[in-house]
Amino acid sequence: MPQYEFDVDASIAAGWDRFASHLAELMRDLAPGGTFDIAVPVLGSPSSRTPFVRFTVTEPGTVRVEVSGGQEDGDGLGPTHLVHLGALGWEDPAEDTVGPHVRVRTGEADEAARLVAATLERVFGIPHPVFLHDATGPTRPERATPDASPPEHPDFAALPIGTPDEATRAVGTALAEIYERDVPADEHDVFAVPAGSALLFVRVHRSLPLVIFRSPLVSSVRDVAAAETEVAILNRDSLWCRYVFDGETIYAESELVDRVFVTVNFKIQLIEMATELDDVDEDLARRVSGKRWSDLRAADDRGSPEQ
Repeated sequence: MPQYEFDVDASIAAGWDRFASHLAELMRDLAPGGTFDIAVPVLGSPSSRTPFVRFTVTEPGTVRVEVSGGQEDGDGLGPTHLVHLGALGWEDPAEDTVGPHVRVRTGEADEAARLVAATLERVFGIPHPVFLHDATGPTRPERATPDASPPEHPDFAALPIGTPDEATRAVGTALAEIYERDVPADEHDVFAVPAGSALLFVRVHRSLPLVIFRSPLVSSVRDVAAAETEVAILNRDSLWCRYVFDGETIYAESELVDRVFVTVNFKIQLIEMATELDDVDEDLARRVSGKRWSDLRAADDRGSPEQ
């Protein structure tokens, strides 16, 4: 990976590879009669009515994987969803299923896990596995109590940083506190986190004492003039990041000096940037005739399946 750039596509691919590997392990460990679901988050819909993928051991050594639209009657998948699912290799509903399904031996768990990953990304438009977690955005850190002065609160402690690896560990610890779960880095030490509907990458620079934040906010921009105007306006008004347009994609970027790492400074920077991105991405995509990252690969009933 170049030291001065994020390889966004590589980071996303690595995230899905890790997801598929872990999912295959879960499938192999599933006991006879056991079952588990992966919910597909849909903004504005209650969790009980959103699509999901269900894994069930129907007989020893065999796992049935089924896609459901999440509706009580088993419906909820549109015609284009069904066409895309069929193109990926899902079979039509059977007598004992209400949605498209496949049956695989546990020895084929790796292949089935890759199918599920492709389905979540291409059919349901999940931009990265981090969006499958319950936490869809950062939680603001608790304020220090009046009895504890800022220097005594751990978030205000100054942590000297001597190497990029030390900084990466500090970032990972802070992200775990913000999102209230483990946030692993990929092999390039890039962290991927949700910022509302946007995808935000965080990494430590390998040569400079910087933590770098970058988000591919809007892509497939068709109105270049509008994009240049909107980026200028955003850069005039933003307090937390700068916006860059490369002719196709609008990115949001920011840096934080980490020679001495203060957790509260990192948390404030990330949370404020994430809040801003979640506020602007939908309207920005509309104004520049582009697509948010989460909309790029989702199948819907307005388009035709990819050939």
